[in-house]
Amino acid sequence: MIALTQGAQFVAIGAQPAATTSLVLSVTPLLVAAASAASLGEAPERRQLVGAAAILIGAAVYFGGELGFTAVGMIAAVIGLLANGTAAILGRAVNREARVSALVVTTLSMLAGSVALLGVAVEVEGLPRLDASGWAIVVWLAVVNTALAFTLWNISLRRLSATESAGLNNTMLIQIALLGWWFLGEAPGIAEWIGMLLAAAGVFAIQARRSPPLRSVEATRALAGPPAPVDRGRSGEPALGEDEAHRSRRRRRG
Repeated sequence: MIALTQGAQFVAIGAQPAATTSLVLSVTPLLVAAASAASLGEAPERRQLVGAAAILIGAAVYFGGELGFTAVGMIAAVIGLLANGTAAILGRAVNREARVSALVVTTLSMLAGSVALLGVAVEVEGLPRLDASGWAIVVWLAVVNTALAFTLWNISLRRLSATESAGLNNTMLIQIALLGWWFLGEAPGIAEWIGMLLAAAGVFAIQARRSPPLRSVEATRALAGPPAPVDRGRSGEPALGEDEAHRSRRRRRG
């Protein structure tokens, strides 16, 4: 799923404006909410559906205007959307059981995805020629933006539902805007601020639970604690209750 998701996004961004692709991907929380009810038994609450819709509307306002698109770009973006949603569902299904650590899940999935992406990239574009700064960027993206980010993502899927995780993932719209303002001096306009506020309100609606938080199997076992010790008598057999011991003595006397 990593190879398909990332590869489709690269193709989509290369074939059409990045804003168009980002708008398509903002549908992810709604898609995951619909799929998680059927596949995971985690039916989203009404406020979570409203929150997912608010994120989509906020993204539409943020990327408002005439967005260009191409047939190849839209096909790739839709493939990326479906793959991203499927990855969220599969990730939740694996991580909520807590049978394998989040680090192992991340390592295996990234290993398979990166090898597939590398093979396709070398076949299509050949080996890249990078200077020192280019390699530094690659290392940063590989270690921080990918390895660390996906490990934290898998850890979150142990506690959060697939819908909640997908909603949090869409806060990238807000993060990118604020980081661009801070580092590049690209101050958001009124429409961008309205879109970010709508997206933030949608994320809050998805996360603000009324029911007790979901727990992984591992967390449930930890909260339950170790099993109570069995009280054994002198013979080493489990001790009998008071009533049962009294009945046993009467039988022996008889």
